Amino acid sequence: MIRTRLLVLPLLCMTLGCGAYYKSVTVFPAANQVFLTSGDGDIQKPYTPLGQYIYMKEGFRLPVPILGLLKLDDVDPDYVIGTEIASEIRAKGGDGLINMKIDWAAPKNGFFGLFASGGRLFITGTIIKR
Repeated sequence: MIRTRLLVLPLLCMTLGCGAYYKSVTVFPAANQVFLTSGDGDIQKPYTPLGQYIYMKEGFRLPVPILGLLKLDDVDPDYVIGTEIASEIRAKGGDGLINMKIDWAAPKNGFFGLFASGGRLFITGTIIKR
């Protein structure tokens, strides 16, 4: 019993006593590039809010056996954010999207294609001009 405590106590102290330190530095891109962030961070104020942004896309798959496994129109958030959203922000006169919230449901194969889904993406935020 005492031997077990002597073995467990140092391990417990090392586990609880070890900590990690992490410091994040936010670097915003140049003014000619669109930036996206989930907060407002250290953005140099004043900036001009241009309005709220809402984007929704739902993918499509045939919900039938075997054919539902084919990726007809799946939602890819990386592609949507990098191309469609960035160009829409530019078209509205903004150069950033702050307080962005992403709700993404991944595509599903279902049961051998039955009840398959192409996924869903819903993004909101505030378009700003620096």
